Amino acid sequence: MKILIVKTSSVGDIIQAFNILDYFYDRFKNIEIDWVVEKANLSLINSHPLINNAILFDMKTWKQKPFKKRVRKSFFSFIKFLRKKRYDVVFDLQGNCKSGLVTLFSKAKTKVGFGKKSIREWPNLIATKVHVDVDKNINMRLQNLELIKKYFKDDKPFEIKGARLKISKVQEGILKKILVGENLNTKTKIMVCPGAKWPNKQLSFETLLSFLKLIQKRLHSSFLFIWGNDFEKFVANKLNKEFKSSIVVDKLTFPLWQNLMNDVDLVIAMDSSSLHLCGTIETFSFSVFGPTKNEVFKPIGDRHFAYQGKCPYDQKFDKQCPILRSCRTGACIRYLKSEDIFNSFINWWNNKKNKILVKK
Repeated sequence: MKILIVKTSSVGDIIQAFNILDYFYDRFKNIEIDWVVEKANLSLINSHPLINNAILFDMKTWKQKPFKKRVRKSFFSFIKFLRKKRYDVVFDLQGNCKSGLVTLFSKAKTKVGFGKKSIREWPNLIATKVHVDVDKNINMRLQNLELIKKYFKDDKPFEIKGARLKISKVQEGILKKILVGENLNTKTKIMVCPGAKWPNKQLSFETLLSFLKLIQKRLHSSFLFIWGNDFEKFVANKLNKEFKSSIVVDKLTFPLWQNLMNDVDLVIAMDSSSLHLCGTIETFSFSVFGPTKNEVFKPIGDRHFAYQGKCPYDQKFDKQCPILRSCRTGACIRYLKSEDIFNSFINWWNNKKNKILVKK
């Protein structure tokens, strides 16, 4: 069976859809999966061991310079390449106008997407022939899986697993050197990912620092600070100065990041790609949510626990706060108290961690 997945962005959304790959290989033999992805996420798709081909969709360039001959040529080359191969099924898991364009031009016996009640942008319905509605209140990973299982009329249970991204032997050696550093000579190693796409998804620096100090005092841990852009690097360096047992890790590719993540004891993150990446491995995670629902976005399983902030303005939402990007205070997460977060964390850490078979 030849399958095309259309899920071009964002990083977090793509990672949350990776569990469907395990499903396909568990249920079907002689399967081949291609994935259409935007340029910024190409390396992520190329590194997944269960994906045969990553198809580059450079929408950003096409939108910025649509009248340049070179850009037009690139667009039509993409269409030509996409239509070379005929698929048995195309699954549009993005559900917007952009992904609908890809789905429309692809060649397949069947094109499947979200139904009217669960679609992101209604014009996408034009590109697909089979429409499947899913429960929008369940975890995002289960929403993607539900669409595919409903299409195949499969009611058998499936356990979400995850897969390690590919790295070389040389890269494995680099990661080992990071972990045996003098500043990480503690029993408990914690990866801290303070960033998120939107500022209103992030803890304030003061709250995060106070929270980490409480953790280190109780667990005698060391910290690996991770960053993805210049501002996050600034925050990581600022936090690093506050702890003797800590390092700032150089910017990593997703495969290296995931494999390093797999070798620490805990990941602390917000609602971000770092948290979703942790959901693909067996490392514990503790996350803090504000303007998004942890039930929908946090990784699935007892290894993953989330603290949910509350909106003081009484905003109601099922998935994401309608004023996430425009709220001037971000009070649901920025006004949280470090002591409250820590008490929630330590209760989970002591109770749940002792009941779960810890990875070797």
